[in-house]
Formats: sequence, structure tokens, C-alpha cells
Amino acid sequence: MMNNSLYQQTFASAIELSMKILLAITVFVLTSTNILAQEDTSRSRELNEVVVTGQYKPQSIKNSVYQVRTISKERIQKQAATKLQDVLNNELNIRFSQDLATGGSDITMMGLKGQNVKILVDGMPMTGRQGTSNEININQIDINSIERIEIVEGPMSVIYGADALAGVINIITKKGGSKKWNVNARIHEETVGNEYGIKQGIHNQYAGLSWRNKRWEIGGGFGHNYFGGWKDTAIARELVWHKKDQRLANGFIGYTHGKFNIRYRFDGLDEIITNPGNFVNDYQPAADTLAFDEEYLTNRLMQQLQASYFFNSNLSVQAQAAYTSYSRQVYSTTISKHTGRVSLAPASEQSLDEFNGFTFRGTALYRLSTIVSFQPGIDINLENGEGQRLKAGKNSISDFAFFLTSEITPSSKLNIRPGIRVIRNSVYNAPPIIPSINAKWALSPSLDLRAAYAKGFRSPSLRELYFDFHDTNHDIYGNPDLKAEQSNSVTGSLTWKPTTTKPIAFTTAISVFYNDVDNLIDYVYDPNNTRKAILVNVAKSKTRGVNLTGSAIHKKWNVALGASYTGFFNSYSLDDKELPELQWSPEVNANMGYTFSKIGLDVNLFYKLTGKKPRYAVNSSQQIVLTEMNAYHMADFTVNQRLHKMVLLNAGVRNLFDVDRIRSSVAGSGVHTVDGTANIAYGRSFFAGLVFNWEKKK
Repeated sequence: MMNNSLYQQTFASAIELSMKILLAITVFVLTSTNILAQEDTSRSRELNEVVVTGQYKPQSIKNSVYQVRTISKERIQKQAATKLQDVLNNELNIRFSQDLATGGSDITMMGLKGQNVKILVDGMPMTGRQGTSNEININQIDINSIERIEIVEGPMSVIYGADALAGVINIITKKGGSKKWNVNARIHEETVGNEYGIKQGIHNQYAGLSWRNKRWEIGGGFGHNYFGGWKDTAIARELVWHKKDQRLANGFIGYTHGKFNIRYRFDGLDEIITNPGNFVNDYQPAADTLAFDEEYLTNRLMQQLQASYFFNSNLSVQAQAAYTSYSRQVYSTTISKHTGRVSLAPASEQSLDEFNGFTFRGTALYRLSTIVSFQPGIDINLENGEGQRLKAGKNSISDFAFFLTSEITPSSKLNIRPGIRVIRNSVYNAPPIIPSINAKWALSPSLDLRAAYAKGFRSPSLRELYFDFHDTNHDIYGNPDLKAEQSNSVTGSLTWKPTTTKPIAFTTAISVFYNDVDNLIDYVYDPNNTRKAILVNVAKSKTRGVNLTGSAIHKKWNVALGASYTGFFNSYSLDDKELPELQWSPEVNANMGYTFSKIGLDVNLFYKLTGKKPRYAVNSSQQIVLTEMNAYHMADFTVNQRLHKMVLLNAGVRNLFDVDRIRSSVAGSGVHTVDGTANIAYGRSFFAGLVFNWEKKK
């Protein structure tokens, strides 16, 4: 049908073969006496979490100079998540909006848009539909390959460069582990609202295998995720949420010998989103009735190579390189209702954009004394792209940066980390220097104070610089003269974690953030031609927020509670000083779990309240009015039952409160009333699945 058909058939065959191999292995191990049950180590993990994002070396969360949140693979498994959005949607200060046209989802963090959130896989940036790490669709990441997720809020631009203005979400993938053999698999079935069938609902399968000896480790996995779309109120052939078919693959090989280690990894994606249309008489001949269909085809292959060498206790070096090839095609066809014939739609309805990204990152860690350490590093980012919706020819950006951070520990209670980054870019005027300073002060063995100032920036993407899109309703242009968005940010937190031997282990933290953003990039429309728009640096922006979180573990109970209050910027206040700069919106979340150890049963509830979000908008009379997006509750209830030492059953209810669309409105009457609808979810769903895990000791 398309130029991707051979690739898809090969991928599908590989998955089918892997499933057959897995079945054979399963039959073998079920009859074997040399089996090892997977231990539930969630309690010890939560008490002794180790993080790597932005660190000089892996260290505990308590010792990190940054305020880091982690999400473990045990938490992901307990939630029975099928995509990364299921997990992150439960976190404070992270919100999503759905793009039903493309099947994607847009993230906001700390009140800032997704272009300002750096998405990393093992510390290396991904490439998305904007041509850089901007606007990554996180639901294109295989959730079954995730070991844990580390979230750092606030600018990390000194260490990770552009697009880390709001913070960093680092996806840490699974490694070979400590066992010689590991075989894991998963089957998941879920309704979409009240819709389920062979071509409806969610049908996911995954199989993975890893092997390790003294020096080598190798592994990989294949996955197939099918989402049949959501019909709901749509008529005839149309769908409210479009059908999505994903095939994912990953593999790795690593070698460690003495002070040296090296690792290669690849992650592949093949995705088709189908948008069927209803039969209409829009095309000739008039006697026929035709439907207009679109398919959005995404292919991505990300390859990473990482190596490190420890010379001695005072000096070590690390190098990382990643190359990503990414393509996104809009494939449009017309279908005859009378004959069933499929024809290619006009060229104006087709598009293919291709992006390639290369990143090299090298760092050295030098310990000058017991008090002072230095980490110099270089970043090289080379990106290029071409396609129908970009300026003709191959468009490219080269970015070269040097950064230097220092860790100063004058006492065991105080840790200060200043840093700077110097940038040279081939296209836009990058900030000449990016500074930051982070500090952690242990006020007592149980009480830690963290404070930071950082300057962040977001680079214009290839798409924003060279966008060139025209149809019957739009003429949209990129702008090669764009400047980088820049921010000044202050964050602070106070964490209390009593060092006690009592049966209850708990942690409480309060944190605040303050962001001011300049050179915000947005569309400006021609007042004489409303179909014509160009991207420019138009405005300022700012966000504020406060969070309060707490967690406790007591015997078989595990409870976490949190609340936040975030101020979102009102752009209309720039022209009308009587309007408030910020509109505030609350959030509350809670995760509660209880384990029945004797019968191997684990019960969990994941809850989040997203409060009312006020914002200003222009109504049909061109008046600026205050609107409110209504509050809504989301909750998942899950049950995990151990059926066998190697088999786990998970089942439950997703979206307990049956949320689908949320309305926004403003008080008024007649033409002065503004309302709208945001698509949040597709209603209450029910799921069940099996997780298989077999391990063999060395």
C-alpha cells in the first residue's frame, strides 16, 4: 500500500517470531526446577532511590543538589500503564492536552509549554516532529523498556542545553540486570470507554530477553500497541479519537572490563495513525460518492553509543553520541463508495518531512581536592531536515557548546554547584553565556534546604525557522531571524525526611518556583490577510508555583499525597495593565497502595484533581473576557495478583470518574458568551493483562 509496507511486514514477522520463541521458553521454564521468583523490592527502592540526571555520579536523592522526582518500574507496573502519559499525568505540575487530529498529546510543566521540556532517553535528547527535541510525543516511547523516570523541575540548560527551560524528563531504560538470563513478556487488553472488539479497544503485546556474563550483556525487545480509536458520537466512518497502530523495537549490547565500559542501544518506532472520513461529493465525478482518508506515518530510529573510563578516584571521562533519523508522512487517499477503489489524493494533501539529528556529549570529572571538583564538557548538536512543509532544500542547524560546573563541599552539610555554558549556533543568536548556581544545605540530619538560580533558553526549532505551509485556508511561514527564548528562574525546596528506625518511613517537602521568560515565540497574523501568519518573538511570559508533597510507608501500606498551586501567564496583560498577569490553578494528587503478602495481592489507587484553570480569551464581539476550564478528577484503580512465581495478573479500572470532555465558559449572554470543549480522555475503561518474568542466576 505504501513505501513503509515492507518495513512493517518485516517488523510484524520479527514480533511474531519473538512471541513463538517466548512461548517455547515459557514451556521450558515452567517444567524447570531452577527458577527464581521476582522479589518485590519497592519498599527498599523508595527508601534508597539513586538518581543520575545531572549528577557527577549516581547518588541518592537525599544527596542530590537538585530536587529530583523518580518513578520506578514497580510504580509503572502497579499502574498497569500502557503509555508514558498514563504515568506522568498523575504527577503534580504536569498536564496534557490531546491533539485528536494527529493522535499526539502536548505536555506542560511548571506552567510552560512542552517545547520547554527536555525529553531524554538515557541522558540523550530525542528527535520529534519539530526537528529537535521540541514537542516530543511521549506516547511514542516504549513503556515496557523503562527502568525508571527521573524528573528535574527548573532550567537545566547549563548541563543539557536548549529546550530544558522548564526542566528535564529523563527516561532510564532497562539494562541487563544482575541475572544471567531474563525473559519478560506482557499481554494487555483494555476497553476504550465502552468499546471493545477485535478492531476496537487496546490490544498490546511485548516480549523481551536479556543475557549477561562477567563482562558482556545483551538484550532487546519487541512490542505491538494497537488502539482501535474511539467512536463515541462520531457518525458513519469517522472517529472522535483516531486509530493508532504502533510497532516498537529496542536492543542493546554492553561490555565492561575493569575501569572501562561501553554500551550501544537502539530504539525503533513504526506508527500509523488513521483518520477516516465520511463519504461526500467533494471530488469529481459528481455521480460518485467519495471519502477522504488520511494516514499519519511516523518512523524513528534512535541509536546511542556511550562509553566511560575511570583513570583513578580523582579523574574519569565519559562520552555519549546519539544519531536519530525521523520521518513523518501525511498519506491522503480517496475511496469510492460505489466501487471501493482507492486513489491517491491531490499532491497538495500529501507531505513528507524528514529530520536527522546527531548529538555528541563529552565530559570529564576531575576531583581537585576533597572540597572542590570540576566537570568540564562539550556538546555538539547537528540537525537537518527537508520536506514539503519546510523551505525548499535541506535546512540545517549546527550548535556547539562548552560547559563547566563545579561542586564545592566546604563541609558535609553544604554543597554548592555553580555552572556556565557558552554557545555558538550557526543560525540564531544564541545567548552568549548561560549561568546557574545550585546549593543544598543540610540543616539537620533530617532537614535539607535546596535553592537555585538558573538562566534557561529554548532554541527555535527547524520547523519554526523554516516552516513553509500553504493550503486553501493557511499561508504559514517560519522565520530564520528568530531569537532564542530565554528565562530567569529561581527555585527552592525544603525536605524533611526523619532518620528513624520506627516502622513508619515518611518524607515531606515544600517547594516553590519562579520563571520569567523573554522572546516568547508565537504566530502573528497579517491584519490585512487573516490566512497569513509568521512566527516571531512576540512577548514575555512568566509562571509561579508552590508544591507540597508527602509520602509514607508503613508495613503493608504505601501512601503519597501532594498539592500544587500554579500561576499561568495571561498574555493580554501586556497590553491591558488592569488585567492580572497570572491566573492560578490548583492540583491535588494521591497514590495509595496496600499489599496482602500471604496471597500475593497488591491493590492501588492513583488519583489526581486538576483544578479550574482560568484564562483570558477574545469572544465573538472581539472583547477580552475571563473564561474558566472546569476542574476534573482522574483516578485509576488497579489490582495485581501473583498467580505464579513468574506470572502476575493485573486488572482494574482506568478513569474511574468517566471523564471525556471538559467545557470552558464565561458568564454572559448572547454573543458575549464564550465556551469551548477540551478533549481529556475517552471515558471509563476496564483492563486486564498478564506479566511474565523469568530469571536465572549466574
